[in-house]
Amino acid sequence: MAQSNVNPDISLIGTFNTYTNFNKDSPDYNNLNFALPSMELLVEGNLNPYSKAAAVLSYEESFLIEELYAQVLRGLPLDIQVKAGKYLVPFGKINTLHPHAWPFLERPLFQQIYFGRDGFNDIGVDLSFILPTGVVFTSLELGIYKGDAIGKSEAVNPKEQESIRALRGKSPVFEGRLGSFFNPGHFSNIEAGISASYGIHSRNLFSIPGNNISPFETRSLYYTYLGADFKYRYKPDEYTALTIQGEGLWNHRDVARFHITGQLRQDVKGTINTWGSFLSLDYQFLKMFSSGAKYDFTYGLPGDIPTEFTLSNDDINKTHGISGWFAYYPVEGTLALRLELQHLIFDVPSYISRKNDTKLTLQLLFSLGPHKAHPF
Repeated sequence: MAQSNVNPDISLIGTFNTYTNFNKDSPDYNNLNFALPSMELLVEGNLNPYSKAAAVLSYEESFLIEELYAQVLRGLPLDIQVKAGKYLVPFGKINTLHPHAWPFLERPLFQQIYFGRDGFNDIGVDLSFILPTGVVFTSLELGIYKGDAIGKSEAVNPKEQESIRALRGKSPVFEGRLGSFFNPGHFSNIEAGISASYGIHSRNLFSIPGNNISPFETRSLYYTYLGADFKYRYKPDEYTALTIQGEGLWNHRDVARFHITGQLRQDVKGTINTWGSFLSLDYQFLKMFSSGAKYDFTYGLPGDIPTEFTLSNDDINKTHGISGWFAYYPVEGTLALRLELQHLIFDVPSYISRKNDTKLTLQLLFSLGPHKAHPF
């Protein structure tokens, strides 16, 4: 039995955050708050000339197997690549990157709403194809996943697997992305893609009008996510780079709602259409510095308790976000010092008011080993 005789690469990335909040209703208001340090341990390497494997163990309040997968890179017909295990699902671009590789500090608001705080991270298998499109590099990825990441966006306790399974059963979800990369000039490149995901996000009991013997029935609720992403980078020399990036997601889903007729409540199935997106700009200068800004919009309110009326099921409330940052990278890929100011504006038309939120975060990030913390 052939085995790899090359030791795997081992990397450690550590993150330290201190922050303050300017919302008087927040318990963090005007305090210098120190968050628990977080870490990411990556072990990866080739299994043989045809495949590789990787494991990512993270710590943030508790230890978590963030990724654990194997991938066949070559040797299959039509140059098909196969990836299986637990990993970041290729829906859009930002979701496939770990937070240390983002130019900004906070996950885009629409991902918090539709994927949860950890992003679209799931167990499954993915097939990747290289399409014959000439000088434009084009790939197609198709995957089938367990669906826990979708269930977490509305489970009462997203950390309890039994709660998620009871909510949506064992039905898998499907995902695909078509992406292209090309160079419009000597100093610039563009990457763009479209993504889609479909499946059952929940199951609920609904009223059966006129049935007194068995007044309720269980129905599956389906969702469809459609996404688009792009990234433009202009780098005339090793000291300067301009990166413009954006993503968006359109959400169409069945939801559980109810009507009150007199003193009777009737549970019914409805549909909603919501969306979210972000646009960011990051400018690197003098090689060691970068600054940028990001605008976010999404339906839903980040930080809400997951229910059938909040987060991805919320078609009433909206959140706008404006962020700006400054970063210092004394030696690229080994150490970073980043300062970010984020202001959230909540559009809540219901009688419940929610004050706007402003947070200032200072982050120290370091990387040991070959897996570097890239500034963009």
